[in-house]
Amino acid sequence: MKKRLSNLLLALLLPILALAQDSTLTIETDSVNQLSRLLPDTLRYTMEGLKVTGPINGNDLRIIKLIASHTAARKKGEHVLKELDLSEAILTESKGLFRTSNEAFPAAMFVNSKTLERIVLPEGMASISKSCFSGCVSLKEVILPDGLSLIDDNAFLNCTSLKAISLPSTISIIANHAFEGCSSLDSISLPETFGTLGNYAFAKCANMKKADIKGAIIQIGKGVFAGCEQLAMFEVPATVTAIGDDAFKGCTALERIALPRNLATIGSSAFEGCNSLFRLAMPVATDIGRMAFKNCQKLASVTIESNARLGKNAFEGCTSLATLNIDGSLQEIEDETFLGCSSLQNVVLPSTVKEIGKRAFAECKSLTGIELPGSVAEIGTGAFTQCTSLKSITLPKLVKELGSSAFEGCASLDSVCVLGYISAIDDATFRNCHSLRSITLPVSVKEIGDNAFEQCSLLSHIELPISVSSIGDEAFCLCLSLRSMTIPTACKDIGSEAFRECTSLASLEFSPALRKIGSNAFAKCVSLREIVCRSPLPPAITGNTFKGVITTACKVIVPRGARNTFRNDKYWKKMTQIVEAF
Repeated sequence: MKKRLSNLLLALLLPILALAQDSTLTIETDSVNQLSRLLPDTLRYTMEGLKVTGPINGNDLRIIKLIASHTAARKKGEHVLKELDLSEAILTESKGLFRTSNEAFPAAMFVNSKTLERIVLPEGMASISKSCFSGCVSLKEVILPDGLSLIDDNAFLNCTSLKAISLPSTISIIANHAFEGCSSLDSISLPETFGTLGNYAFAKCANMKKADIKGAIIQIGKGVFAGCEQLAMFEVPATVTAIGDDAFKGCTALERIALPRNLATIGSSAFEGCNSLFRLAMPVATDIGRMAFKNCQKLASVTIESNARLGKNAFEGCTSLATLNIDGSLQEIEDETFLGCSSLQNVVLPSTVKEIGKRAFAECKSLTGIELPGSVAEIGTGAFTQCTSLKSITLPKLVKELGSSAFEGCASLDSVCVLGYISAIDDATFRNCHSLRSITLPVSVKEIGDNAFEQCSLLSHIELPISVSSIGDEAFCLCLSLRSMTIPTACKDIGSEAFRECTSLASLEFSPALRKIGSNAFAKCVSLREIVCRSPLPPAITGNTFKGVITTACKVIVPRGARNTFRNDKYWKKMTQIVEAF
């Protein structure tokens, strides 16, 4: 009896003696449900290293989880677990609160085990469960077994100390967010057997410099490499047909990327903020999402051989983009697609384009000319605003809508020819086109909007179509070179300040239909010397309509028999030279 007690005592003391020597404990089981006995409370938090061999089940794993989650030494002699070796452990299936299979740990097994630095996983393990090592911020090394095929969602999420991981040749799936936030991970190599890469799988791996995918994957999912700031080069596998939203967003060191011929879809913001990317060829990219290449500031040229959709803001802020060549069946340049591409000089658009969206080419300050395809029917608000080098533009015959501010601030724009049947020159369409000298408008124009030609300071002559029925506020304000103006037959209203400070304006002719002229409409037109009124009834004006005009030097010519009518008008009588002539 004494001998048996001595042997039992020795069995209990041996691991403790071993532990005292190197702070590592080896526990061997010959059946499941033994760890609660072999690792009593007095022993659980006394080692930095633990090796478990033999069969284990859910109850045993619960004990290991308790030890691993103990992240601070609270008593003298206590330690926190840093290394765990389960290479010789045999997982068995079990039910209950802590369910296990013979191929994987339970979900979130080691979640937030913040002191764990190294782990060796059991042979025969086929998958790493969801959130298994999520938040293990000290984890530096993981030894994966041969035969592992799946790394599930969030498995290594925010393991910020993990620098490298060697994936076995059997791995085929890395699921969503699997390695997201592993900010020390510097490279990854996926084997030929690999087939599925989940969304945000390697997002925010800020130190990743190299990623090699040998497998025949079909798509690169959403945000897979988003925020991988050190990734400089990447070759997309030839089998890939789609690159998901945000896939390479914020990869600020990415200089080159080879895109395969089979690629059909590039998602929204896929390469947004890749401000080192300078070389890009897209043989086929049928669908390019919104903001796909936004703020790729070094991208110098883009050629797309076949494209059907180009999303909003797709190339916004690509300040080095000089040459653009797009072919395919593209029907619309969407809103702000090339906004702020300040180096863009040459643009070739496919013959299928029907619409130029809002601010599509706004602030393309190096663009000197663009040939719009004959298919274009609509030009949106601010489409070419602040294209300060644009010299001339011809709007094709099919154009029916020209948006407000479409060419506002095009300071070098010299000539405009509108062939299409548009109904209005909308508000501010040509405002601040300081170099505009010549413009041809179609007979379909019925309205000149507010500020439409404001500060077109070199415009000396414009022939308004006979169909124009109204001229908006400040429409020709500060057109300093304008010498004469004939108000069209159909025009009934001239807005406030419509021709204010047209200092070279010498003669005016008002149509018989004109009924109202707004306040300050011709204020400070100091060169005005002749006004011809075709109507026997004076148009309604205000006391400021001709403010600053030298009334004693300006002759007003009216129809025979209308002189007294004008002289009896409260405001027209201020014009001292009213004569009858026709």
